[in-house]
Amino acid sequence: MLQLLLSLVASGAGGAWPVSGPSQTVDSAGRGFRGRLARGDAAERGVLAASAATRSGASSAISLYGRWNNDVARGPRRVATSVAAWSVEGRTGASISFDRSQQRGDIGADRHIGVVALWMATTNLGYLDPRLWDDAGSIEVGPWISTMVRHGETVLRARGAVSLGLVYQHATPAVASGRHYLYHGFNRTTGEVSVRTPVARGTTFGARVFAGAYLGSSNPVHQLRIAVAGADPYATFANPFLRSRGALLVRPDFHYHAPGGPNLRGFRNDLGGRWAVGVNLELTRTVARRTAGLLREAALEAFVDLGVADTLVAPSSSPGRWYTTLYDGGLGIVTRHQVKDMEWTMRFELPLAVNRWDVAADYPANSTRFALRWLVSLAPSF
Repeated sequence: MLQLLLSLVASGAGGAWPVSGPSQTVDSAGRGFRGRLARGDAAERGVLAASAATRSGASSAISLYGRWNNDVARGPRRVATSVAAWSVEGRTGASISFDRSQQRGDIGADRHIGVVALWMATTNLGYLDPRLWDDAGSIEVGPWISTMVRHGETVLRARGAVSLGLVYQHATPAVASGRHYLYHGFNRTTGEVSVRTPVARGTTFGARVFAGAYLGSSNPVHQLRIAVAGADPYATFANPFLRSRGALLVRPDFHYHAPGGPNLRGFRNDLGGRWAVGVNLELTRTVARRTAGLLREAALEAFVDLGVADTLVAPSSSPGRWYTTLYDGGLGIVTRHQVKDMEWTMRFELPLAVNRWDVAADYPANSTRFALRWLVSLAPSF
C-alpha cells in the first residue's frame, strides 16, 4: 500500500500512474481499478483507470482516464508519443504530446524537444476549489524544450514552453436567448533554469530562476494564472491526492507544497496572476547517509525565495505600484527514501519569514512577518 501511495503522489504532472498490473486505489470520488499493459521498454503502453463513487452525496458516479504511449529508442535518440483522454472529478479533456530526446553520454546531457496539444473543460463544479478553478474550458497547443546536463555532482536543468490557446466560458449574466460563451485568445510562456552543485564536503548549493507570463485581452481564469507558490492546477491535475477539493493532501490546516512556477513556498497555493518572476536559493547539509533501508539520506536545509508579480496576485504594499514584491525564508529537513527501485524525497520546511504574512500558506493567529509556519512535500523543491 505504501508503494502505491508514493507512486501516485510521485507521478505529478506526468499523467501515467506507474504501478504495474491491476491495482486498487482510493480518491475523492470513491474506489477504482486501474490496469496497465506493457510490452517491453520501447513498446506501446496503455493505461486505463476507472473509479466509482461510494458515497451517496458524490457529485458524479463514474470517472474515467485513459492513456496510450508509444516510446521508441533508436540509439541515443528516443521518440515518444502520448495520447490521453479523461472525464475525472468534474473535468473532461484530452491531450496529444510528442517528445523527441537525445542523450549525449560524453557530457551527461539529456535534451528534449516536443509539442503538446491540450483541451481541458470543467463539467462539475462540486469537485472544484473555486480559488483554483473557474467554470471555463481551454484549448492550447505549443512547443517546449528542456535539457539536463550533469558534470560530476553538478546538475544543470533548463526548460521553456510557449503555448497559444483559446479560453471559453459562459457569459454572465445569461442572455434571454440562452447561455452564450465568451472567447478569449491567449499566449502563455514560461521558462526556468536551475543548478545544484557541491560547495563543500556534504554541503550543496541550489539556485533556480523562473519567469512566466500570460498575455491576453482579459485577466486569465484561475486555472491558467501564473501560480506563484508552486504548481498550477493543470500541473497537479494528474495527481489524485491534489486535483480536487477534499482530496487526501488538500485539507484545511494541512499545508502541502507541490513545487513549480516561481516556487514561493511560503505563500498560499491559490495566488496567481498575469506574470511572475521567482528566484529560489537553497543550502543543504547532509547529516546522515545510508546505502540500505527505507531512509537513505537526511539533510538540514536553509532556503530563501524571492519574487515579483503583478498586482492581481496581491495588492502592492506601496500604493500605486504596478508590481508586488514577495519573499520568504526559513529552515527545513530534507530526507531521501527508497523502497526497492522506487525513490522519493520528503521535505518538512518552516517558512519562518514571509513579507506578506496575510497571504501566507500557514496563517496562525496573530501572525506577523516572523512566525512559526510549516509545510510538507513529497517532492524536491526543484
